[in-house]
Amino acid sequence: MIPFSYFSVIVPVYNGAENIDTCLTALINQDYPKDKYEIVVVNDGSTDNTAEIVSRYPIRLINLNTNKGRIVARNVGAEAAKYETLVFNDVRVIPERQLLSKISKLKYQPLLPDVDDYDGSKCGFKRFFYLLRCKIYAPYYPLSATLKEIRITAENFDRIAKGTTNLICDKSLWLKCRPQVVSKSTSDDTLILRKMVEYRPILKTTAVSVKYHQRTSPRDVILHTFERGPRFADYYLHPGGRYYLTYLISWLLVSFVVLGLIIDPSVALISGAGFLLLVFAGVIMYFMQNLRDILVLATCLPVVAGAFGLGILKWQIAQIVKTLRSV
Repeated sequence: MIPFSYFSVIVPVYNGAENIDTCLTALINQDYPKDKYEIVVVNDGSTDNTAEIVSRYPIRLINLNTNKGRIVARNVGAEAAKYETLVFNDVRVIPERQLLSKISKLKYQPLLPDVDDYDGSKCGFKRFFYLLRCKIYAPYYPLSATLKEIRITAENFDRIAKGTTNLICDKSLWLKCRPQVVSKSTSDDTLILRKMVEYRPILKTTAVSVKYHQRTSPRDVILHTFERGPRFADYYLHPGGRYYLTYLISWLLVSFVVLGLIIDPSVALISGAGFLLLVFAGVIMYFMQNLRDILVLATCLPVVAGAFGLGILKWQIAQIVKTLRSV
């Protein structure tokens, strides 16, 4: 089939009953010939009624018996795809109606659409994650504020927001770049995209856009952030990783605190609490854009940092266990 004319849209989903209707409705109602694209939903062992909802739509449904992780679900979808040009679309992503028609005109892959993940909220987790991204990915976030498009290369890779929530790429390129060894803690998004830029730059453009439904309830945010911890660590906390040195310094500080507790618990507790308070205030000052953000950061930061830290700790324990088993 002609590239950029026929598409296999792959939707990996696990317990996505809350969003699957909106996602599939947007995909089915694309302003593009129906005979030139297919929708493949890979149900990754969902325990809710995701499969039942999906079965109502004219799509291909692949059911996995157990939850194997999103990278496995994506690979299953890619291997089953009928067409050469793949469009990965997560269940929380709502594509614009002209997504496929615009992709066919751009004729470039790998391609990342501009992700609209902030609705202007002044409080809550939506505002919190917006503030984080503005600092971490400055000056490339939001992309529309500075540039219309950018090509992601090995040189600028870590400085630009990216992911496979919506990704357009050649089937052979995906299969060539997917990790050979995977687990639920594998940083599949980052590893795959990092491999892709070794072959050709990834185009991120505002010419194509999708909306991302942010998690807003504390429970959902905590669970998702905890799951993100090991994936983040899997890529960024290895020797040579962007945050490896910061990670080592953090463990060094923890060691000093433990040593202090052994020598003089009262002094260690007071000095430790004072230091944490100072760091907390510094982080708030760094990420805030206005005075109202102080409350947003003060309430959301402990929740997100705690869940993220526990996720990283889970990864660290797994690394230690793996090392001990290999001895």
